[in-house]
Amino acid sequence: MLSWSRATYILLVLVISFISRVTSVDILKVGVVSSFRDVVQSALSNFQSDLFIQLYDIDVPSARSSYDRTYKTFKTISNLEIHAIISPYDYAIAQVTETLNIPYISTTHIEESMDYSVQILPETALSSHAITDVAKAYEWNKMGVFYDGNNGIKVLEQLMTDHTLTVRAWRLDEKEERKRIRESLLEMRKVLVETCIVLCDKANTDLVLDEARNLAMLSTPPYFWLFSDLGSVMRKSFNKYRDIAVNFTVVTLLPFNSSINTFSFNRLDFALATDALRLLASSSYTIYNGPRLNMDDDTFKKQLNSAIRNNTGLMGLTGNLEFDDKGRRDNFSFILTTITGNENYLRGHWLSKTDSTEVAPLKLYPPLHHANRTTPFPLKGRTVKVVMIQERPFTMLKRDYRLKRGNARFEGFAVDLIDAVAKMLDFKYEIYLVHDGKFGSKEKNGEWNGLIGELLSGNATMSVASLVINSEREEVVDFTKPFKTRYISVVMRIPSQSTSKFEFLNPLSPQVWVCIICSFVVVSVVLYVLERIGHKNSLSEEEPEITIRESFWFIFGSLLQGNTDSTPQSIPGRILTSAWWFFALILISSYTANLAAFLTVKKINTPIKTVTDLTQQTKIKFGTVRDSGVMAFFKNTNIEHFSKMWVQMSEVDLDSMVDNTEDGYRKVLKEKYAFFWDTTVNKYHAMTDCQLMEIGPAFDPKGFGIGVPPGATYKEELSMAILRLSDMGRLHEIETKWWNSEGCPDLSKANTDEAAELQIDNVAGVFFILVGGIIVASLVCLGEYFANAMIGASKKTPKKKRSVKSKDEPKPTDISESTERDTFIRA
Repeated sequence: MLSWSRATYILLVLVISFISRVTSVDILKVGVVSSFRDVVQSALSNFQSDLFIQLYDIDVPSARSSYDRTYKTFKTISNLEIHAIISPYDYAIAQVTETLNIPYISTTHIEESMDYSVQILPETALSSHAITDVAKAYEWNKMGVFYDGNNGIKVLEQLMTDHTLTVRAWRLDEKEERKRIRESLLEMRKVLVETCIVLCDKANTDLVLDEARNLAMLSTPPYFWLFSDLGSVMRKSFNKYRDIAVNFTVVTLLPFNSSINTFSFNRLDFALATDALRLLASSSYTIYNGPRLNMDDDTFKKQLNSAIRNNTGLMGLTGNLEFDDKGRRDNFSFILTTITGNENYLRGHWLSKTDSTEVAPLKLYPPLHHANRTTPFPLKGRTVKVVMIQERPFTMLKRDYRLKRGNARFEGFAVDLIDAVAKMLDFKYEIYLVHDGKFGSKEKNGEWNGLIGELLSGNATMSVASLVINSEREEVVDFTKPFKTRYISVVMRIPSQSTSKFEFLNPLSPQVWVCIICSFVVVSVVLYVLERIGHKNSLSEEEPEITIRESFWFIFGSLLQGNTDSTPQSIPGRILTSAWWFFALILISSYTANLAAFLTVKKINTPIKTVTDLTQQTKIKFGTVRDSGVMAFFKNTNIEHFSKMWVQMSEVDLDSMVDNTEDGYRKVLKEKYAFFWDTTVNKYHAMTDCQLMEIGPAFDPKGFGIGVPPGATYKEELSMAILRLSDMGRLHEIETKWWNSEGCPDLSKANTDEAAELQIDNVAGVFFILVGGIIVASLVCLGEYFANAMIGASKKTPKKKRSVKSKDEPKPTDISESTERDTFIRA
């Protein structure tokens, strides 16, 4: 075995001999500015080549003028005797290399074309063309642009040249504040821009994405994002949004899944430095294949520069390394990668040079759709802001709310609902009331107020209230599945009931009372006549005769079920009396039953029976809440009577609109006013305030949903939570808690239970019976009269002459007759 000293000596000799051999022909001296040396050194350490490359630092000195700086740079470079320079573009270096015939490979944009300067980084104009072509291919007509440098300005200028595109741009400073970025995103959402291009560095891009996530502006649909990230430095930033169904398209120069890993510098700088070294090595080999030249000779430098410019077919980390006659990068491609949360795939290529003018530079591949993709819920473990509006029974302040803090101050259906949803989805929430007390409508300046405005401004994560889902609101925010269905009805104050001291007359109509009085008179007179005729036809002279006064008293007493001194003795009189008694029985029974109903059933007399009755009167005004969904219905409807109501509310009675529901119900109680609002709220107020009544029929069915910002990824999870609560019966329990059956009676349904006065049609039958009795009694009386007449004619008995007595002679007295007459009178 060789000793360590001998082995070390042999290795040293081999290294020296190798260096001596390479130094004589194969050492390439490359100048690098000090600020870029670490990048090139790292690239060189990973570079495999038979060519030995030695790096030399170029310290560009500071100077009082550009001339002085160029002169000092000239002295530095000329003393080093280097063959090429790799560094970001510097004007002084470019001027010196042009004078010394040294190839200069710039990793950034060069300001002007020179013979010995080449730009390995693609032109910004080409990247702007690529971004414009992608936007057109995606059919984006309206987009927002965030940029923070000159490169972004050039892309923006290219986008502005296409008049078919509507572009809104926001410039960000190098160290932009988060508040400024948030305001820009909110402005973007307010003008309904749903596609965005980000042309910022990594720091500002991270801030934009972070704030966009907080505002729920990342998910698709409706939001689509396009990034210019030539070095694919945003890969780790995009990984933070794997839980969101995003649609990001990234324009890169490096493959998105490239294995290049750097920790202390930019991946693009590393790739460009590696490609510059590879370009120098390849060009040097081209020269070595020809006649061998002295590397310190200017001829070698000129040939090296020519080989660099005329290089073809060399592939680097950033693609094909070719240049045009001006030294700009040519015949390369941008890579389009689509990111869908936790997955990414190749979306297409943009070619800077095509074989034919008819071939489009942009080539897109079919998008991949993952139907079975699931993402975790993004609200889990977070604390969200929930905006509500004070309205009974959805959201109310507790009586002792001044003694409580936070969510404990509130109660109501909406509070119980969000509490159940939060427990199911495992997140926390903070409730606050909307500052302007409005549900949400678009103002004249195009901005939204109320609950919708809070969602669009980013102040609230969701809105839980009696917020109606309609087309206008659906255009700007998203809604979950409806948690309750509502209709529109009218609530009014119950009319004051007038009391009468003659309430006992109400069971019978005035016509019936008149008929009863007339019947009483007619029957009394007929009874008297029948009794007179019957008494004259009687064979017995001893029967007493009923007078007209006794006849009236007997009929009146029979009607009131009382006793009288005399009774009819004739058969016709008794027949008539029987008919009268039956008449009195039916009449008194009906009166008693109807009087009991009048005294126990409360009767509602309102001039408005249905909603349509409001258009046929002018005494009672009607209206609804200003800038609400109910007002939008009246404003946009084509139904005739509802259109008339809108004209009345908006043009005739200008004070018919109220600012909120509490003002509406207060106006109902104080004025002659009918308030149009949701049946859910109207029913609750009618149940708790017995001065109010709800009038139907209900119309315009719509749903109440939880409102979320547009594109919020948690919308579907909230919808599923609502459906699960409904399936479990929990939603019904919450509804029953706030809309129970106890409270004031539903007086709007009293029409079927009201006690109505008896009309003549209801009691006409007893009058027919009474008239029949009169007719039968009259016929019997006539029969008796003719029968007695015939009997008397057949007997033909002569009358006895009475003896004439003097006036002074006392009349004989029959004691028995006198006693019998007195007994009859007393009876």
